[in-house]
Amino acid sequence: MNVTAVSPTATGWITAYPDGQQPPATSNLNFTPGRTVANLVTVPVVNGKVDLRNSAGTVDLVADVTGYYSAAGTSTYASATPLRLLDTRNGTGARQGVVGPDGIVSFQVNGVGGVPYGATAVVLNLTVTDPTATGYLTAYPHGTNRPGVSSVNYTPGGTVSNPVVVPVVDGRVTLYNSTGSVNVTADLTGWFSA
Repeated sequence: MNVTAVSPTATGWITAYPDGQQPPATSNLNFTPGRTVANLVTVPVVNGKVDLRNSAGTVDLVADVTGYYSAAGTSTYASATPLRLLDTRNGTGARQGVVGPDGIVSFQVNGVGGVPYGATAVVLNLTVTDPTATGYLTAYPHGTNRPGVSSVNYTPGGTVSNPVVVPVVDGRVTLYNSTGSVNVTADLTGWFSA
């Protein structure tokens, strides 16, 4: 799931762990006051639940399920040598130029960098560079309705990244930018196939 810390009041971290178990001495998401930040986490589910523990201050949390593993699963994961599939700064994978407010950019994933044409999902590291406003980027399967979730949250002038798992429907992935203008890179780190 993609866990997002919203409006933290102190510097701290969130730990995601199986419901009812002792929290580990690790962090899954680190934050600073007033900054919205997200991270992709994989956590075992116990009794249909996971627990999220905040280390300091107060913070609103958003958890968006991006996928799951099951004993009856039919997809297998293959790691990839990291490969840049998209860079809007130089036109790699799509047109060159910033993605404007309410803008989208889509790029091919199947058949690129070893991703088979039957891939069911890709694992990407998305990076937003030089945003001109506070906003978010959403990654989703090309040709489907855009979900009401964020994949990467950003503030003006910074560079921020987050790993994502995106289902592949027609061989492409689409990215939506909420506000301002941003440059975006997407680096392949792996894929799932049936």
